[in-house]
Amino acid sequence: MKALVVAGGDVTPPVDVAAARDGQSGAATDDRTLVIAADGGLLNARALGLAVALLVGDGDSLAPATIDALGDEGIEFRRHPVDKDASDTELAVREALDRGAMEVAVLGALGGLRFDHALANVLLLADPTLAAVPVTIVDGDTIVRVLEAAEGGADLEIRGSKGDVVSLLPLSREVRGVTLAGLRYLLQRATLLRGSSLGLSNVLAADRATVHLDSGCLVVVHVRQGATS
Repeated sequence: MKALVVAGGDVTPPVDVAAARDGQSGAATDDRTLVIAADGGLLNARALGLAVALLVGDGDSLAPATIDALGDEGIEFRRHPVDKDASDTELAVREALDRGAMEVAVLGALGGLRFDHALANVLLLADPTLAAVPVTIVDGDTIVRVLEAAEGGADLEIRGSKGDVVSLLPLSREVRGVTLAGLRYLLQRATLLRGSSLGLSNVLAADRATVHLDSGCLVVVHVRQGATS
């Protein structure tokens, strides 16, 4: 099963849904896709035309009338206290995994009024307890993933169009053995340091590219053609 988690940040109808459907997001939608709204993400899901099966969160971003109507709309509500140890988005992602999702895309994870929430959502992709399942952020024409090397290294294939922008931003103090293929600016067993912009704004030289690393953790940001620069 695949899942879409819709959070309360910015969404771009219909671009986000199209991105989720093309398989790049990690959660191409079909009739079996589980759509979960993270609290105020319910309003985003409706704007995107998505049929929500489950609402997760504390409900503080929704009007009481909206919450009261959930049962009549066939939407299950997993309510959490306002004082809790995880964000509504994290709880929604974990709920998707608990229900058997093997791939998860998160929409509405960036932008919005809270930069700290957007940053927390990106860092959530690096949570080691989520490592067994691909979790991806989709924001319009931008796809965000995390690549972390275990023993033997790690590889990621990027599928897009020639001219797409790809940025590699280290999360760990250093990322070793970075080797790139299919990109304009190639690296061979390079080391990227956290805080360096060396990996920023590379470009797809073909429709596919690969990223390999021996050790460390990278945020991989893929901005597809047509996105606002």
